[in-house]
Amino acid sequence: MASYQNIRINGDRLNSTLQATCTSWGALSNSTGMRRLALSQEDKEVRDWLVQECKSLSCDVKVDQMGNIFAMRAGASKDRKPIGMGSHLDTQPAGGRYDGILGVQSALEVLRTLKDNNIETHCPIALIDWTNEEGARFPGAMMCSGVWSTKSSTGLEACYAVKDTEGISMKQALRDTEYLGETPCDYRENGLESYFELHIEQGPKLENANKKVGVVTAVQGMKWFSVRVSGVEGHSGTTPMDVRSDALVTASRLITAVSETAKSTGLGVATVGVISNDTQSQATIPSGVEFIIDVRCSTDKMVDDLCTAIFKSFDEIIQKEGDSTGYKVVRTWGLPESIFHEDRISAVRSAAIEEVGPSQIMDMKSGAGHDAAWTSKVVKTTMIFVPSKDGISHNPAEYTSPEDCALGAQILLQAVLRYDESVKQGFIS
Repeated sequence: MASYQNIRINGDRLNSTLQATCTSWGALSNSTGMRRLALSQEDKEVRDWLVQECKSLSCDVKVDQMGNIFAMRAGASKDRKPIGMGSHLDTQPAGGRYDGILGVQSALEVLRTLKDNNIETHCPIALIDWTNEEGARFPGAMMCSGVWSTKSSTGLEACYAVKDTEGISMKQALRDTEYLGETPCDYRENGLESYFELHIEQGPKLENANKKVGVVTAVQGMKWFSVRVSGVEGHSGTTPMDVRSDALVTASRLITAVSETAKSTGLGVATVGVISNDTQSQATIPSGVEFIIDVRCSTDKMVDDLCTAIFKSFDEIIQKEGDSTGYKVVRTWGLPESIFHEDRISAVRSAAIEEVGPSQIMDMKSGAGHDAAWTSKVVKTTMIFVPSKDGISHNPAEYTSPEDCALGAQILLQAVLRYDESVKQGFIS
């Protein structure tokens, strides 16, 4: 391992590649933000570029049934599965240049650095670009790593059937972009030795604590629910106020209760970010409104407790309304709490201490969901966080400094090499 400690990634190359590829594929015209939805033309083009870059580094590239890209650099061992590194290249409709993208670009920089220095690892090393992590185009966050893990409640065929707002199915988009691969999307047939993911924090804790590196130990649990509020349509000019059953008014009270319950219980966070009204007419009393609730807490029990409290408040509101409004709830998605693995965490912590010292490191639980959460269900996994300026993410103003991007990539490189050496020496079976 000592011979590898002086190996450095090329920070200028990493940052120039990240910025150039963002500018070329998906940049918003009026800001530094990004719109690179999963399996869009922009996503296809950056994927095509990535595949060619990996092939130029002598990687064997394969694409699975959900479009996940695996680019593998051979190791000395012929019977070991690859050590995985990666994240995602898709963004929110008005997202930033670092969420997910930094993880994939840093994995590429690690592969470039290994080649530059003629390093032969013991295990194969794989770069992974997971499809549709954001769930912005095809609803269902971390969709394709979930399918790969086989632990998601939404399997391959169900994901194929998911449609975007224009009625295009996930499977059709995979065909259209030529990323409907033949490799099984199943860890049992296309597995990993372990998985390391570098990511921006997407929150303010590192910056507020003046720390440089987050050693991620877990991802909190989360659930999404679709709520449909029903009422009675009527004429906005002729229906008296005291006999109305206005679905939108009731929905507004329920939505307020989501936020207020999360605050009052202190159990976690809850958000309503999507709402739709059936009628969309100023002259009609709304009869149907739908909204999505996103609930996230440190533990699965806390998620369940917060959900119970929210829906109890809903029942109280409906009873108080005393009209014909009502609601129905369907759970649409969930991710159980994910606990990362100590030997992989140790590799990250050791690499981080070597770079910045123990005083600049913080152990953290991720509040955001990541592909690493699903991989952790079937393969030993951990993550590295670097600071997000002002804690902003899912926003064109999202920013991580070039120095912090390079630091994260350097820690990723050293963590992977440390872990690989431990496998080689027989410390990890």
